[in-house]
Amino acid sequence: MPLPWTGSLPLMLAPMQGLTNRGLRQVYGEHVKPDVLFTEFVRVRPGAAQPVAASDFTEATTAVPGIPLVVQVIGCADDGVVEATAELVAAGVQHINVNMGCPWGRMTSVLAGGGMFRAPETVAPMLRKLRKLVPGSLSVKTRTGIDDERQIFDVLPAFADSGIDFLVVHSRTVDQKYRGQANHALTAEIVEALGLPVIANGDVRSAEDARAVLAQTGAAGLMLGRGALADPHLFARIRGTAPTQPTSDQRKADLAALWRDILDHYVELFAGDAQVLAKFGSLVRHVDDPALKRWIKPMKKAKRVAQLREALGR
Repeated sequence: MPLPWTGSLPLMLAPMQGLTNRGLRQVYGEHVKPDVLFTEFVRVRPGAAQPVAASDFTEATTAVPGIPLVVQVIGCADDGVVEATAELVAAGVQHINVNMGCPWGRMTSVLAGGGMFRAPETVAPMLRKLRKLVPGSLSVKTRTGIDDERQIFDVLPAFADSGIDFLVVHSRTVDQKYRGQANHALTAEIVEALGLPVIANGDVRSAEDARAVLAQTGAAGLMLGRGALADPHLFARIRGTAPTQPTSDQRKADLAALWRDILDHYVELFAGDAQVLAKFGSLVRHVDDPALKRWIKPMKKAKRVAQLREALGR
């Protein structure tokens, strides 16, 4: 099946729940041009006349022109995922990714997200059903296990035998959430064992990190998450088309331009100042550069969108 990228070394924007909505994806697509964009995971409603909620359906069918969109689903074969995928494909969705890495809430107590490691025997049957439906690429995004990072080797045969096109590996366990360091030595083992393109994810926050991870793992590409929120031009720095060590003034200018556009989209998408500010706050908290702390502080304290615009220089 066709991969959602052309050429070598794809750089993907990670699906981040509560963050990579269609507004943010549009702005990142225009400003920094990831090779592939992912939706937040689509929530499945088992037994409903429409398995995909209207809001998620809109997200899944709103793409940035010229950049492939991969729609992420979460659940298990008996929990509506196959029916939801059929509905999405009927609406024109080409690329599907299955989340096996969500570390939050009920997704670890049921057989969905990171919880799928509790029943590895269910993985291949579900993926085979999805493979028959999906016209483009079928992929999986996974952690390495729940509390044992070598649990992933129990499901690698399911990935290899069920017809997926590539695997995204965030080399932490579910229990780790975002603590500690991603174990890219393990990513290298997975690359060697699987025989499919593997995309490395986790702790890539600079061009130097990117080079080190690629050299260590032999991965086919990189997925950028929190590092791309902290520095949206990380894509260009890895590609060699932007300075690898920008000045604080340049970072501030780059972030301000991008955040102003994101704010415009958030005002259209979300209801009222409180919701807009909450969404914006969840984005800016990822910037941890001490040199920008004083500049960002008024944005975090803003009580109205107008105050936020003023802090951003508009």
